[in-house]
Amino acid sequence: MKDYHRVNTENFQQFLDDFSERHPEDFHVVQTDNARFHRSKDLVVPDNVMLLYQPPYSPQVNSSERLWQWSKNEIANEIFPSLEALKATLNRLFLSKPKAFFASLTHRQFISDALQKIGMLPTTS
Repeated sequence: MKDYHRVNTENFQQFLDDFSERHPEDFHVVQTDNARFHRSKDLVVPDNVMLLYQPPYSPQVNSSERLWQWSKNEIANEIFPSLEALKATLNRLFLSKPKAFFASLTHRQFISDALQKIGMLPTTS
């Protein structure tokens, strides 16, 4: 996957395309904020991806907030000599955990419930 250094429509498009191609058999719901590049008319969302826009000013529904809370707690009180050292530490930290760990941090039941109501996820009994 590409290293995305800038937040703009072009890089978000590349991210969506890369993500879609990397996991072609799955349907993905990507929760985003209302940043301009997330809503660009030039954006072409792949067929196996759906963008779910969170309400403005609502960090409590933003899955990534839980992820950053965990990572900040893991590196609290450390001093990094450079941005590259911080990135390397975070990379090691993220790679040290299984996929299920991140799913447990970022899963939001209200998203699953909404997708079930519109028939995009099977109902559970």
